[in-house]
Amino acid sequence: MINSSHRVMKWVYLFVLAVVWGSSFILMKRGIEHYTPNQVAAIRMFVSMLALLPLVFNKLKEIEQKNWKYVVGTGLFGNCIPAYLFTNAETGISSSMAGMLNSLTSVFTILVGFMFFGSRFTARQIAGVFIGLLGATFLIYLSTNDEQSSKPVLGLLIVLACVGYAFSVNILKHKLSHLSSITVTGGALIVAGVPSGMYLFSTDFLERMPQPGGMNSLVYVLILGLMGTAFSTVIFNKLIRIASPVFASSVTYLIPFMAAVWGIYDGETFTIMYVLALAIILSGIWLINYKPKAK
Repeated sequence: MINSSHRVMKWVYLFVLAVVWGSSFILMKRGIEHYTPNQVAAIRMFVSMLALLPLVFNKLKEIEQKNWKYVVGTGLFGNCIPAYLFTNAETGISSSMAGMLNSLTSVFTILVGFMFFGSRFTARQIAGVFIGLLGATFLIYLSTNDEQSSKPVLGLLIVLACVGYAFSVNILKHKLSHLSSITVTGGALIVAGVPSGMYLFSTDFLERMPQPGGMNSLVYVLILGLMGTAFSTVIFNKLIRIASPVFASSVTYLIPFMAAVWGIYDGETFTIMYVLALAIILSGIWLINYKPKAK
């Protein structure tokens, strides 16, 4: 029997994750107001690594040498590369647009799984992939008339980031499932955080900090790193322990709506046609994840 407190906490965790991950896009936007896109991504990765390092340092010995190549893969494709793609994309598209396109991760997860990891999928899931991609194409097309999205082509960087996330998810599922999430996350963030830290302090980051607006933007990026990566990982691990994978994955549907709410609050364009495009994407994701009940 499911613990009654778990019934409540799983919804609390789901809501917290939706808010935290859905807020990441507006935090990136605030960060690049003062720092370069690459600096914002580097701060995020470096701070996330420092935050989790005390928790995972003693667990790294659990990773066998033969598995480190997979940890490196998930660190690059699931953390490092997408972080830089997202911040650079938001120099030309709105934060709400970035949040909505981020939902394509589920679409590419099944494609990458089929093409590179031997996963199988059904006709229903194939239809979901095409519907999701159709919605994304429609969304990018709509952004050509959005004054906050001056370079809608940069939305393709988000698409590439989603492909990276898809590779990471499949690596975790097929190659690293025997390791705890916190161990893998710690190893992956070291892979992403060490070179990011080296890059960060080779730039004019320290010179930008005392300038007007420097500390404000830095606070936003620190929140992004601590909450959007380190804290959310711990919360997601807790959610997985007390809820089903299907319930946990439903956060995918909530993130773009949270990103849109922040975008509207920040004065970004959001029309009924955006809602339609998002609905198309989410319907594709629903088809991909739908599992009919056994009779």
